[in-house]
Amino acid sequence: MRPPTPAEGGGNVLGSAAADPAAGAGLLAAPVAGALAVLPDTNGGNAHLAHAGLSGGGCFVRPLPIDTTCAAAARRYFREAVSSLDMPSGLMHDGVTMASELAANTLHAQPSSAHPAAAGGVPEIWLYLRGSGRTCELVCKVFDAERRWHAGVEAGADKAPVDAVSGRGLQVVAGLSAGQWGCHPSRSRLGSWKVPGKVVWFALRIPPVALPEQFRRPRLGADWLVDELESMLAGRGLASGIVRADAGGMSVLSLNAHLTVWRNGDTVSWRTSSGSYLQMELADLVEVAEQIVSAHEEIELGGVPVGPVGPVG
Repeated sequence: MRPPTPAEGGGNVLGSAAADPAAGAGLLAAPVAGALAVLPDTNGGNAHLAHAGLSGGGCFVRPLPIDTTCAAAARRYFREAVSSLDMPSGLMHDGVTMASELAANTLHAQPSSAHPAAAGGVPEIWLYLRGSGRTCELVCKVFDAERRWHAGVEAGADKAPVDAVSGRGLQVVAGLSAGQWGCHPSRSRLGSWKVPGKVVWFALRIPPVALPEQFRRPRLGADWLVDELESMLAGRGLASGIVRADAGGMSVLSLNAHLTVWRNGDTVSWRTSSGSYLQMELADLVEVAEQIVSAHEEIELGGVPVGPVGPVG
């Protein structure tokens, strides 16, 4: 079967390659600057290769407490994650403020039926870099296990009364991020059982001078990258549905009857709800995997893939 042409409708989200962190609350890639590190797989599957730390292209992940210290923890983790970046003070302040507001917002979205044995049932904060040069962005996402992923987000973004003392958090995020924020369904990264839920996110454009010298896109082959993509999707709890075929420099990953990912050379693509194809660079493994997980969760919730879950281009 000839794969579909992915040129229609899809932009390119550029970024760095990385795998998900090892399973287990609070685990992160060991700080090996500028080098590949082998992460232990506590779930008994294949070990992941990942760039250590945010500046090396990895995804920084931490669990957040489900109490009034949640916002303070998010502020602390945001500063920890970006400590290797030379961020301007104003940008740092905006990022810390928005991370705090996202964390506070998630306290209102804790389901009572969260799996009691799942470390991923608690909120999580994720940070990673995507893009390069003038297009590089810092993405911050806060996950919670609320399956109704629109719940509380659209309402929280409505205009609050001028004398309100609460309910303004998402308005702050919308303003400070210049509209580069949103929410989408996803799955947790921590714990042995990957909990379905949602993330609320924002993105900040990072000046090239703020990036460390070691931050660069690795020169990894497309075959290795598609293997790693499959491993990352399996690590997010999708292993049982993946059917793969390879032929003539192309790969097909079928996740279910409504979601098939085509790899052609260095790019991947899949069909969106509009009938066009979203195309992304395979090297941006963190972003690619997250987009695919989101599309999968939309289908599980009775919808269809809606395309990108963040700014594209």
